[in-house]
Amino acid sequence: MKRLALVALALVLGLVALTAAGCGDKVPQGAIATVDGTPIQQSQFQQYIDQAKATAKQPGQAPFPSPGTTAYNRYAAQIVQYLVTQQLVLNKAESENIKVSDSEVQSRLQTIAAQYGGTQKMYAAAQKAGLDPTQLKTYIKNSLIGQKVYQKVIASAKPTAKQLQDYYAKNKSQFDTPASRTVRHVLVKTKAQAEKVRSLLLANDTDANWKKVAKQYSTDPGTKDAGGSLGNVTPGQMVKPFDKAVFSLKPDTISVPVHTQYGWHILEVTAINPAKKSTFQSAKATIQQTLTSQLQQKAWQDWLTKTKNDAKILYAAGFNPDTLTAAPAASPSGAASGAAAATPTPKASPTQ
Repeated sequence: MKRLALVALALVLGLVALTAAGCGDKVPQGAIATVDGTPIQQSQFQQYIDQAKATAKQPGQAPFPSPGTTAYNRYAAQIVQYLVTQQLVLNKAESENIKVSDSEVQSRLQTIAAQYGGTQKMYAAAQKAGLDPTQLKTYIKNSLIGQKVYQKVIASAKPTAKQLQDYYAKNKSQFDTPASRTVRHVLVKTKAQAEKVRSLLLANDTDANWKKVAKQYSTDPGTKDAGGSLGNVTPGQMVKPFDKAVFSLKPDTISVPVHTQYGWHILEVTAINPAKKSTFQSAKATIQQTLTSQLQQKAWQDWLTKTKNDAKILYAAGFNPDTLTAAPAASPSGAASGAAAATPTPKASPTQ
């Protein structure tokens, strides 16, 4: 079943990656924690539990863990971590006057609705996941706020010219293009069928005939509707008998039947593509994309860590993630409880 991709800010921005800190007894009644004085209500926590339970009832899903088990405590800790970190992001948005309009939320809803085939189907899917329309809109709004905060935090995370040059110098070979051959084939089950296919192709070695023969006879679902095209093949990429045939065959020559573990092949090399050495200019765009992504991720994680460390976070009794995820006490025999050891590890995010 498709999931609502923007329901969880944690999924979009990796918010559950931080470790919880701090504990106290000054949390208001009905709250599980406070973040710089802003309470996180127990009802928010319960919404995620309810969503997880709804998902667990769907076919193919593991049962939701019982309260008090190791799996449940880990799951609860992830929810608390997410809610705390989300509040840190929302606090940042408020301090920076970052806002999301109702029209922006509506636009995102329309985009999601289109993916589900209409608004009714979208809300039906949300309901199955334990979300009512108001909750869905809230999650989308928080997600959009989070994206704006993220963009602001990472705005200056860009590689320098020296970093680009150094990366290319250290990884130059990975940007080189190895020698390859452009190959097409027809795969059949028996040698007799392969001989028949070969005769048909020898009689008319054209693109049109290859398309006709491949579609009619080939058992390779990935290429039969594309004239048997395998694209460019590099040495060692294919199974040994096929590889040997490809790199010994002259271009524009129909091969004899080649037997592999998949069956019998008739193949043709349509082009020989020599190796090409890269240049910094040819690799620059890829390097820039790679390094920018790495620097942005680091900038975001550094900001989250510092913001978390600088914040005053208090937890209500029973909601401190450190306590919830602490290793269980050893049994008299020194071994962990068998039930706890057998409990499956929850997913990385409470709404994944």
